[in-house]
Amino acid sequence: MGLLDTALIGHLGSTELATLGAANTLLNFLFTILIFLEYGTTARLSRRFGAGETDLLIQEAIQMGWLATVLGFLMTGVLFFFSRPFLQLLQVPPEVLSMGSLYLSIRALGGIPGLWIRLGNGIFRGLQNTKTPLMIVTGMNLLNALLSIILIFGWPTLGIPAFRIVGAAWATVIATWVGGITFLLFVGRGLRAVGGHQKGQSPESPPGMVQQLKSSRFIGLRLRATVFWPRWEILRDMLAISRDLLLRTLALQAALFTGSRMAASFGTASLAAHQVGWQLWTFSALLLDSLAIAGQALVGKTLGAGQADYARFIGNRLCRWGLGLGTIFCLGFLMLQDLLPRIFTQDPEVLETVNSIFELLAGMQIPNSVLFVLDGLLIGASDMIFIRNSMVSLGLLGILLTWLGGTVGGNLKGVWIGITLFMLTRLGVMGLRWMGKGWIR
Repeated sequence: MGLLDTALIGHLGSTELATLGAANTLLNFLFTILIFLEYGTTARLSRRFGAGETDLLIQEAIQMGWLATVLGFLMTGVLFFFSRPFLQLLQVPPEVLSMGSLYLSIRALGGIPGLWIRLGNGIFRGLQNTKTPLMIVTGMNLLNALLSIILIFGWPTLGIPAFRIVGAAWATVIATWVGGITFLLFVGRGLRAVGGHQKGQSPESPPGMVQQLKSSRFIGLRLRATVFWPRWEILRDMLAISRDLLLRTLALQAALFTGSRMAASFGTASLAAHQVGWQLWTFSALLLDSLAIAGQALVGKTLGAGQADYARFIGNRLCRWGLGLGTIFCLGFLMLQDLLPRIFTQDPEVLETVNSIFELLAGMQIPNSVLFVLDGLLIGASDMIFIRNSMVSLGLLGILLTWLGGTVGGNLKGVWIGITLFMLTRLGVMGLRWMGKGWIR
């Protein structure tokens, strides 16, 4: 949804584009630090699925639903009441501040369903089902696209005025609520039916898995009502995993937040260019992350079934695929260097600034592709303590590199050089961990 909003709002002007960039920096920070609802759930439930522990799988999925709802409520309150102070932390230009605070206060209303979507993705991936979330997210994005076009630019025939950037915020909130509720409905159906539709045993399933699933007392509609209430003993275990992933993501986002803050300090054009570059980065990351998501689910499942060698085989193959896909993305970006930025803006100053970082953006597709896969593999292996400790140290290094790059370079290109060095360091650390045996449990 962010990529489409950037393309549409970018044609309203550089101030609106910079506003979207500042607002999305904060939204991405808050939503991404809570990504443990997705990644932690996938890692945990895929192991349960591989081991045939269907009863625990269902209980843990439901308890994470309670956690997602509470955190979504808190996020809504924080963003709604403190949007302006948060934007002031970014040191955004005055013309961005008032517009951005209004945009954020509206987007805050999508906090709860936004986390339901994250959790729903995690649950389905843990169940080795990627088709259902893909269909829901695709439908949600199509709805958001239609609403954004109407609400941003208006529809005079129907008497709908052009709400500009405010219209984009409302379009996203509406689409997010539709997507979140749809996820809840499909997750409920999936949990009731887990194991019930498995007629045979797949070649990679461990012996007895299907029989264990079929014997579960939770199959079909036989879910006890007490399962749906919050249970602290289960939440405590899930929160332990969540804590490690939360600290990992906080450290990562702190380094990236530093980059956005430095970009804002260089003025509206730099902040707008950073938004364009970051949306292209995010778009490619989401596509490349498909391999990481597959790695999370498959490694968790195979380790749960006691097949460590097969887990390594899967991981190595995914890394090779990631390297090939990243190379294709790099070449594609370079071939479309003149075209891609113009999709988002026609402002000459913004285009010039985007061009200064474009080769870095393109070149990083190759190492990023392998890094994202490795990250997913280790999360799937539930190697949370290493992930947490290494990322806290790397995050501090990333903050320093990004700050130094922007300070010494004195422009957006320096910031992106710092981000590039940060990502390359992460790749080295994660690669060494995967080549060892410390993640096998």
